[in-house]
Amino acid sequence: MPYFSNGCIVGIFHPTICLYFVMFGINFERLRWNRNVFSLLANNNIASRSKIACIVKINMEERLQKVLARIYGVSRRRAEEWVVQGEVSVNGVVAQIGCKIDGERDVVTVGSKKLSPKILNAQRAPEVWMFYKPRGIACTHKDPFTLRTLNDFIPKSLKRKWIFVGRLDKESEGLLLLTNDGAFANKVVHPSSGIEKTYRVHVNLPFDLSLIPSLKQGLQCQGEYLFCQEVKVVNSRKIDVTLSQGKKREIRRLLAAFNYNVLRLKRWKVGHLILDKQLTPGQSRRLSSREINLIFGTK
Repeated sequence: MPYFSNGCIVGIFHPTICLYFVMFGINFERLRWNRNVFSLLANNNIASRSKIACIVKINMEERLQKVLARIYGVSRRRAEEWVVQGEVSVNGVVAQIGCKIDGERDVVTVGSKKLSPKILNAQRAPEVWMFYKPRGIACTHKDPFTLRTLNDFIPKSLKRKWIFVGRLDKESEGLLLLTNDGAFANKVVHPSSGIEKTYRVHVNLPFDLSLIPSLKQGLQCQGEYLFCQEVKVVNSRKIDVTLSQGKKREIRRLLAAFNYNVLRLKRWKVGHLILDKQLTPGQSRRLSSREINLIFGTK
């Protein structure tokens, strides 16, 4: 199912569900649909309708860190740090990790600022941008060791609140996704999504084809299991490597174990989304809904 259509299809075609959406003021983007509703719809009686109402009410609650990530345009991990540091309270009580809130009912305070129900329930227009990250720029908001950071390249519409989706190490280049939507970023990087990333890798020595099975089988390195999902040879010193997980400097560490040095590393594909050939290092453009769906394998 496309990323931006959660719940909408059901709402359009079933009047009973639409009625509950109106009764409880449900925003489609916030609703986590419960499959039990479908079985209850088969029994058109008062008891079933009451159960549906209860399910819908429960689904109106969201995890606190998810709400904060959406409002402030930060990652959920960053939002969790605020909670752990005691900077967030719910109904006058210091919040705990994992607590859920109802934007209409609960009072949330971050620092000394009380968030109104309008802010808590607001749905920020999600933006996703394709950015051609240059070499020599670290994936960080602040870098004390250089004058230039990603902030120097961020589109104006994302300037206030933005996050990068996944990382590329400082000496790597290529496709980096930028967004103001924490839920989207979490969905892309979470291992359960299984989204593959493909990299063009230049090595210092002629590549030995017999190593491909070993690279795919993987090995233990500093307490982590490193492996490639796929390896394709472009020419004698250039290969395409596909990963289904993201560990720090994984390709460089894996190839180093087989005595190869990486001279250049460029990510050119995420899911089915390919880096726009019209972009040069440092340039970016906003993605269409169709392109966003390509990330999740929906063509």
